Amino acid sequence: MTQAIHLFAGPGGLDVGALAAGVHGTGIELDANAVATRRAAGLPTIHADVRDHGPADFPGATTMTAGPPCQTFTVAGSGEGRLVLVALVAGVKTLGARGPVDASVLGDERTGLVLEPLRWALEAADGGRPYRAIVLEQVPQVLPIWQAYAEVLRAEGYSVATGILRTEQFGLPQTRRRAVLVARLDGPVALPEPVEAPVPPGDRSGRGRRPSGAVGVDG
Repeated sequence: MTQAIHLFAGPGGLDVGALAAGVHGTGIELDANAVATRRAAGLPTIHADVRDHGPADFPGATTMTAGPPCQTFTVAGSGEGRLVLVALVAGVKTLGARGPVDASVLGDERTGLVLEPLRWALEAADGGRPYRAIVLEQVPQVLPIWQAYAEVLRAEGYSVATGILRTEQFGLPQTRRRAVLVARLDGPVALPEPVEAPVPPGDRSGRGRRPSGAVGVDG
């Protein structure tokens, strides 16, 4: 049975998607409300800070997913993360070279958490148990960081695809865009093809191919 570790697992969206694909796993989440939701849904959960753990704690996991905090990157948030994108991309390259990154220079501590999935991926590889598959998501403003991740992961032998996906094109009742990275070791990888047309900008009517009752949200 395929096992996964879900970082910044939230209330369990990625867990549910993974379970639908036959992938069982454990989520690490710090927010108490999200943890309560997960446990009420019967999802295996560790109430902890991702930074206090590593792949050695979950030696059976062959898949990693992560959705780091978005508050400093989203247009509805502080914007601190967007201001240090260049430093974050440099941090990705430093991690790829196995160098240290001082997250304190990035301001809000939530900003540097976007680098944690790469730490986990590289530690797993260096420990001789690389993840066979990796799935990451964040707000669109983080795409340059995922693209920098892709360069590092390709050097580690992964096939990688990155891009922006729109939720309404996959049957969800909302208009939300997300920067996504998918990677795998055992073959080529590609982002999924949309199954519905995109909703025109500013359209809140719910008409067309968009599911009835959709909510317009774009973090």
